[in-house]
Amino acid sequence: MLTDLFHYDKNDYKLLEILDDLLTREVDRSNFKTLLEPYLKPHGIKELAAERGLRIAYAIMHLLQSLKSDQASDRTKALIALRDETMSAAGGGMRNNRARVLLQIGKELIRARRDKDKQLALAHEFRKAAIGKTRFIRQQLKKYHLLEMPEEWNQVTFDDRVHDANSKGRKSATHLIMDAWIKGIRRLTVVYYDFMEPSVARELFASAQILGITVSVGIEYKARFGDRFVKIVWGPEGLQDNADIEGFFKRESVLELMQQGREVQAYRTWYVQSATEAFNDVHRKSIRQEFGINLPRIEYKDVAKTIGTGQPSIFHLGNHIHEIALPLFADRVIELKAEYANADYDTRASIAMHLESLDSLDADTIIARYLVPEENPEISDPDTPSADGSGPKLLQLSPAELTTRLRRVSYTSQLTLILSELDLSDAIELLYDCKGRISHFEVFNTKSLTEFIVRHRKPFSLLQRSLNEQNAVTLKRTIRQCIEQLQEENSTKSKEKAERLLAILSDFSALLDYYKRSPLRAKIGSGSTGRSTRSHGMGFAVIDTLPLRSQQEIRNRTTSNCIPVSGIATQSIEFIPPRNKIIRSGGIAKALCHMPGLRSLMCKTKHSWHIAGYHVDDAGCGNVVSLGGMNQEGNGLSLYDDEKSPHRPSTGTLNTVLKNAAKIVIGFIPAFLTFSLTKDWWILAYLGGVIWFSITGLRNVIQSILGGGGLRRSPYLTWNDYIDWERISDSLLYTGFSVPLLDWLCKTVVLDQSFGITTMTSPLLLYSIMAITNGVYISSHNIIRGLPRKAAIGNFFRSVLSIPVAMLFNWGVGLILIASGNTDTAAVLQLWAAVISKLASDCVAGVIEGLADRGRNIAMRHWDYSEKIKQIIEIFSRLEIEFPTRDMLKTLNSPDDFIELSKNTTPNHVPEVIANALDLLYIRTYKPRAREALRQALESMNRDELEVFMASQQILSQEKTIARLFVDGLVGRNFPKALAFYLLRYPDYLHELDSLATHYRRQPDI
Repeated sequence: MLTDLFHYDKNDYKLLEILDDLLTREVDRSNFKTLLEPYLKPHGIKELAAERGLRIAYAIMHLLQSLKSDQASDRTKALIALRDETMSAAGGGMRNNRARVLLQIGKELIRARRDKDKQLALAHEFRKAAIGKTRFIRQQLKKYHLLEMPEEWNQVTFDDRVHDANSKGRKSATHLIMDAWIKGIRRLTVVYYDFMEPSVARELFASAQILGITVSVGIEYKARFGDRFVKIVWGPEGLQDNADIEGFFKRESVLELMQQGREVQAYRTWYVQSATEAFNDVHRKSIRQEFGINLPRIEYKDVAKTIGTGQPSIFHLGNHIHEIALPLFADRVIELKAEYANADYDTRASIAMHLESLDSLDADTIIARYLVPEENPEISDPDTPSADGSGPKLLQLSPAELTTRLRRVSYTSQLTLILSELDLSDAIELLYDCKGRISHFEVFNTKSLTEFIVRHRKPFSLLQRSLNEQNAVTLKRTIRQCIEQLQEENSTKSKEKAERLLAILSDFSALLDYYKRSPLRAKIGSGSTGRSTRSHGMGFAVIDTLPLRSQQEIRNRTTSNCIPVSGIATQSIEFIPPRNKIIRSGGIAKALCHMPGLRSLMCKTKHSWHIAGYHVDDAGCGNVVSLGGMNQEGNGLSLYDDEKSPHRPSTGTLNTVLKNAAKIVIGFIPAFLTFSLTKDWWILAYLGGVIWFSITGLRNVIQSILGGGGLRRSPYLTWNDYIDWERISDSLLYTGFSVPLLDWLCKTVVLDQSFGITTMTSPLLLYSIMAITNGVYISSHNIIRGLPRKAAIGNFFRSVLSIPVAMLFNWGVGLILIASGNTDTAAVLQLWAAVISKLASDCVAGVIEGLADRGRNIAMRHWDYSEKIKQIIEIFSRLEIEFPTRDMLKTLNSPDDFIELSKNTTPNHVPEVIANALDLLYIRTYKPRAREALRQALESMNRDELEVFMASQQILSQEKTIARLFVDGLVGRNFPKALAFYLLRYPDYLHELDSLATHYRRQPDI
């Protein structure tokens, strides 16, 4: 197609071609799997083996498609790779938000495998997001319904109830954590039923630690409360790493509790099996009679296979039935369409109603109509206590007995009472019976949030507040009101409950004492499983802690995301002194950080938010908002075919080279016309636009040299890898329109013709006004382009700084003209005044922006080096533990001895040590400003760290071992370029390290 010539880039097609091989042609995935190893970092040696887009796509594919328990380790490796790849790819502003967008686009890229047009557009957007402007990142956030989060990553975002594939959810623990991070969630509680496996906890906590999410687990139990069950979620605390998890699950009390929980789960599994048979025997006939669809028999073994590691439930069964039914629904729609075409008016109305009912028969409707206990009365309901006391022992416990046992198992655990299906009198009785062991109310679960529930929860909030504030008057009145309501009902059951509340009323001071030191707190959960189309998605945020742009977006949304809950938010600011040795060695930084006017300039600031608690908001909408929207209900069935227009690429997918060329041409036209129509001297008339654009090119050369050393490059990277062509084309586009503004309108029409201000009458005023005009123009288009406000303000002041530079250039050019014998110096300077002002402004800009680029590059190199050095220290620590009687520093300094020693150990640490050394070699050789960052890293090390670092690099001298490791797949099968790079560069690198180490060894530790 002709449009294909103007849209997309060569690299977009290349990425899709490789990805297609990976997804559909089942190429050997082991070629890529090694790229996920945590010791291979994104800016390291694997850049020579695979493109970043492919590495991210493969990691996401590996994470999404692996649900088996024995693949947990591979999933966590993929998550580490994703974190590192996306954070390192986010080279521009909005680093965290950019990484979120990259992950989301990567997910969509994998899911769109059957739609090549969509995949191509996504591939282009992915590459654009990695280096694109902040405006584009914000557009993508809005496209995927993601709120912008503060880059300091200090927002208060949470969800106190979600489910993964190990209970009734759809996603693995690692997948769930990844999605939570994409949404911006920082605190998460994952709830299971009756028991959980240690392997599940290990994967969950490991994944959360990778992405910096505070995660906790909850296990929901049911306690017998009269003729029904109440739900209590047990949240054991103190679980953070594998050691904590192993120790916890080895306790005798925990083992016994988990075993009894498995018995409860077996009891519930029996119900799911029985419901499957009931559906086959009864409800299939009902569906055939109502909808004309003959569903095949449902085999429970197939249901169990789809559940995998999850805990069987009617939700799994309903989703399985729905997946089997959907193709049959589609066939039925075809039949109905044929009938509809030849039917009369009444028959058409009947067919339309029939199809509407069929469309509404989604998984949630199947569960509600055919699988719940109310629709299967012949099967014992596991959610109703048995009258004869039969059933699992754990289901025979009262709330007081259950909470006592759970607290004995873990004294510091949280116990959350689920308020669904409870009234206020029930809550008072449960709090009193459990003697303060209930620590939280689950105030809302948005899975079942209705206006009635909102009204119903307000008294619970009042009860919570009266207990926390130790308000005896309010608590007594609340209990009395409950008693009066029960007495008015005049039933045997209500009378018995009223008598129990009267007993509590006579001792209600004890209830106050239970919560005197430990307040009763609130929890809010979504109950998200990743399956339902009728409930909110995962996550909540306190609006006050979000950026102003996100707050405005929330205000413009509909009230469907509104939660009637408010949190009392307070912000604190910490001032952290700089860590530079020279400044730190004196007391200067510490003193300055105590001075209100200077501490924000001298010290690093850290902003934190704290929430005192949550309560039900009487206004109906509080400052807590849902991060997840609601999907469209139904099966997407219709009598009418969607008339889809042929796919046409959007302007956002224009070929990058053509788009950049178009920007340059569009910018050059006004520049050329201005000079050619207003100047008589042929040099300015015909070459003025070229000169003007050349100045902008000079600015970018200065910026490149100062920012990254762009004149010195590796033979393995092409010269244009150091140049941001999109930034240059944007600069040329907008600089072209500045010519008529500065040269014609400002200098000629306004200053010369209107006020008589020229280089002869008042050069300082001329250059000052032109500089300010240019500054306003630059700042304006910076804001329009979506650049950070700080950059726009900085560009204005850089124009002000160019005024003395312009005066200096004006004086210098004047001297040259006089020396060359020119008799009309003032007239020539007036002709060139706009060019001189432009040259001065761009020289200042080149220096300022070059230094800013230098700072960004050094910051990225600091991140690279800190990650690699941390890995080196971790490996060395493990070696010291594994070989306590051996001098490991001496062994590392002798690579032959280290390799021989590692042959008989499991795991073999040689590949990790080699990979770290290769990554550091690559970073130092190819990455801009790596030399400075390396010097600063070595300077910050103590003597022991320096010796360990140097010893770990000596393994680079083992050419045969490293070559064999490359051949065995260290970076996959595309290793020749990486191997050639290593063999060519490592001798000079080791020599440089020796020189640096000799220098820093002479310096004393501070």
